[in-house]
Amino acid sequence: MQAYLETLTATHTAHSFLETAARDGITFREPRGHPDNKGQSLSAVHPVIRTNPVTGWKGLYVNKFFTKRINELTVDESDHLLAYLFGLVTDNHDMLVRFRWTKDSVAIWDNRSTQHTATNDYARKVRWGDRVVSVGEKPYLDPSSLSRDEALRLTGEDDE
Repeated sequence: MQAYLETLTATHTAHSFLETAARDGITFREPRGHPDNKGQSLSAVHPVIRTNPVTGWKGLYVNKFFTKRINELTVDESDHLLAYLFGLVTDNHDMLVRFRWTKDSVAIWDNRSTQHTATNDYARKVRWGDRVVSVGEKPYLDPSSLSRDEALRLTGEDDE
């Protein structure tokens, strides 16, 4: 399955951002990050498995809110495989972190290998924050890259 996933690409679209921008009369600056990131469609094709350029590790690169279709499959096949992959990401409690915000908290993560969601657990309190996004690169898969588990096993740093 892992080797098969490395042969696939997926279309990612930020429809919710487009709807908000249209409602508020916002256009997007170009290019955004990578020079190929142009246009107002906010749609791109990326590998399903990508390599993180900092760690060198490959990982699953799908997101329930942005990944719309696996391009090499029929619509039905794509829908079923994406449902399975989304479940791997959202239902795997070994990969979850619960960050509890307190005054002056700072949370930093790498969107290339981390997904996040806001939990509506703050009752009627006002929650305010700034999001800072670095300039991104074009996602790619280096076929010689290893998964985190494979890399740690080679160095003897795995948990087992």
